[in-house]
Amino acid sequence: MRTRIEQELALLREQYPDVEHAELNGEDWFRLPRYSIPEGWQQGDNPVSTADVVFQLKANYPATKPYGFLAPVDLNFKGTPPVNNVGDPPAKPPFDGSWRHFSWDAEEWTAKADVRKGSNLLVWCRSFRIRLQEGV
Repeated sequence: MRTRIEQELALLREQYPDVEHAELNGEDWFRLPRYSIPEGWQQGDNPVSTADVVFQLKANYPATKPYGFLAPVDLNFKGTPPVNNVGDPPAKPPFDGSWRHFSWDAEEWTAKADVRKGSNLLVWCRSFRIRLQEGV
């Protein structure tokens, strides 16, 4: 595992101790089981307060910022599927499940040599909540 990814994974584990990491075809994938989501979201007909979230890093991270995240395909907001998504994932993640890709972008991405400063994966993961607060 590259040093930068190892450091960022350790940082993620401080907030999300059950984070999973997998390398596939030179890219890094992360799964956050039980990611806390805002009220109103459901899986199928069942209201939920957490959902699995998955995201991918391109091989040249952190020069290329992450884009988008995945959630279970049946995640919906008060019975309505989200509209700000591109549907199927751009690549199949190495984690079990059926996934929906949410379009999401970091407004600013300035990675620093010290992973605790500037943009990092912890800040990126926390930003998913902003998208999820939008509802559909």
